[in-house]
Amino acid sequence: MPLEDTAEPLKDTAQTSAQRYRRLPTGAHGLDREAVARDQRERLQAAMIELIAKSGYPALRIIDLTQLAHVSRPTFYTLFKDKEELMLSAYKDIALRTGERVLLAYDVEGSQNERLRLAMLAFAKLAAAEPDAMSLFLFGAFGAGPTALEHRTQALEVFEQSVEASRDRTSVKPTTNLTVRVILGGIREVAASRLLEHRAQELPALAEELSTWAASYPATLPARLPAVPPAPGALGSSNGDARSATRARPSDRARRAEGPLPGGRHDLSREFVIKSQRERIVDATAAIVAEKGLAALTIPEIASRAGVSHETFYEMYSTKHAAFLGAQKVGMHQAFGIAVEAYELHKQTAWAYGIAEGLRALISYLCSEPDHAHLSIVDTFAASPDTLQVRAETLRGFAHYFSPQERPVRDDVQVPGIAPEAVVGGAWQVLHYYIERGRLAELPAAAPQLIYLLLAPFLGPREAAKVARRPPAE
Repeated sequence: MPLEDTAEPLKDTAQTSAQRYRRLPTGAHGLDREAVARDQRERLQAAMIELIAKSGYPALRIIDLTQLAHVSRPTFYTLFKDKEELMLSAYKDIALRTGERVLLAYDVEGSQNERLRLAMLAFAKLAAAEPDAMSLFLFGAFGAGPTALEHRTQALEVFEQSVEASRDRTSVKPTTNLTVRVILGGIREVAASRLLEHRAQELPALAEELSTWAASYPATLPARLPAVPPAPGALGSSNGDARSATRARPSDRARRAEGPLPGGRHDLSREFVIKSQRERIVDATAAIVAEKGLAALTIPEIASRAGVSHETFYEMYSTKHAAFLGAQKVGMHQAFGIAVEAYELHKQTAWAYGIAEGLRALISYLCSEPDHAHLSIVDTFAASPDTLQVRAETLRGFAHYFSPQERPVRDDVQVPGIAPEAVVGGAWQVLHYYIERGRLAELPAAAPQLIYLLLAPFLGPREAAKVARRPPAE
C-alpha cells in the first residue's frame, strides 16, 4: 500500500457543513440516550467554533449557540455548565483529532523525510478543511481566560513530546533539545499566518517545502553544542512566571520612563512630557497584565500606576485595549530595532554572525524588560485579532533578514522558500515557551542552540554549529 494511503481520509467538508446542525429525528428513533447527547454535544461544539471565528469568544452568548446548534437552553445546561466548559471541550476535540491525524501519518514505515512529508500533508489538509477549528487550536480563544490558554499550552506540549518520541529514539531528552520545538513551532506559525489571512487552502501545497525544511535538522545535536537546561517539574509546571523571573539590568527605555515628572513649573518641552506619560502608561499596562492577567486590566489602575490623570490617559488612549495595543507595539518595536541594530553591526564580518548577535541582543532585551516580553509574546494570544496582526508583521520583518536578498546563497545547501518564515516562527515559539513558563532568565543559555537552529537550514548543520559555538561579541 502506498504511504499516501496510510493517512486517514478527510471528510467531505461541504457535506459536513450542510449537515452540521441537522437535528435528530423526533419521536421514537431507536437511538440510546448517550448517542443523542453525543450528537448534541458535537453540534454545540461546531456552533462554538463557527461563532468564535465570526465574532470572538467574549461576544459569544448561550442563546446564539443553542439557536445555531438547534439545541434547547435546558439541554445545553444538562451537557455543559457554561460556555467556557463547552469551549474547552471543543478545543480538546480538535487538539485530539489534530494529534491523531498527524501522528498516524508520521508513525509509519519509510524514510524520515517521507514520514515528515506525510505528517505535514496531513496537518495542512486538516487546516485547509477546517480552518475555524484549526484557528481555535493554534490561537486559543481570545478573551477566554487563563484556563483556555493553559489547555492550549498543555495540548501543544503533549503533541511535541509525542512527535519527539516518534522522531528520536536515542537517549537525547526532548527537554534538552529544542529541535522539535522549533520545527513544530515553525509549522504552526506558517499555518497561523495563512489562517489569519484566510489563505488556509494554500497549506497543502506548502507541505513539501515544510518537510524539506524540517529534514534539514539532524535528530541529534552537534557535538559540543550546549544543551538547554531541562524543564523543571511536570507537564505545564514552571519555576515561576514573568514577575518572579530574575531581572536583567533594565533597558535604557525603561530607565527613562521610571518615575513621574517633576510637578509645577519646569523647563521640559511638551513633546518630552507627552512621551514620558505615554511610556509610563504602556509600562503600567505591561506590569498590570504581567501581575494580574489581561482580564484584570482597568483604566483607573493604569492611570494610578503611571502617575497620570484619567484625562491624560484618555488623551493618549481611548480604551484599555488601545493601551494594551500601544504597549505591545512599544515592546515589539524595541525588540525588532535592537535585534536589527546588532545584526547590521556584525553582518559586516559575516551574515551568520549578524544573525547570531541579533538573536543575542533580542534575548538580552527581553530579559531586561520581562513585563513587556510577556505582554508582547505571550499575552497577545488572549487579546484580539489586531494584536495578532502586530505580531505577524513583526515576524515578517524578522524573516526578511533570512531572505536571499540578505544571506549568501550556497550551491551545496537546498533551501526551500518557506525556510525564512519557518525558522523565525520556530524561534519565536521557543521564546514564547520560556517566557510563558517564567524561565526567561534561562534564555541566554539557550542562545547557542537557537543560533544553530536558525542557521542550519541555510548553512548546513556543521557550519551552523561552528557559528553557534563562537563566543558572543563584546
